[in-house]
Amino acid sequence: QMKINRTLALLETGMGATKLLPSVQSVVLTLSQRTRAPGARHFWREHLRRVQYANPELPIVVNFPREPCKPVLEITFDNANPVSFNLDLLSSSDICKRLLEKAAQPSS
Repeated sequence: QMKINRTLALLETGMGATKLLPSVQSVVLTLSQRTRAPGARHFWREHLRRVQYANPELPIVVNFPREPCKPVLEITFDNANPVSFNLDLLSSSDICKRLLEKAAQPSS
């Protein structure tokens, strides 16, 4: 019971535990199996799980192509061109900040 409560507390708080705009249709993280990208990998393990928990209906896809490629995060909106950014030299918290700047609902 204690472990479940601790896990839920970690998912419900912290960076990334934020509702995204209703216009966000999907979030796609592409992260090569053969490329070192510590910030992107940490973002995937820590922050993206909080985003998913806070937005259970939102499709979040993580692609792991075998061929080396730059890590990229793509956000798709209703009736707009997708927004994508290279994650190569960014820290996990910088990646999360960029996602939230583009897609988070304004706090009331």
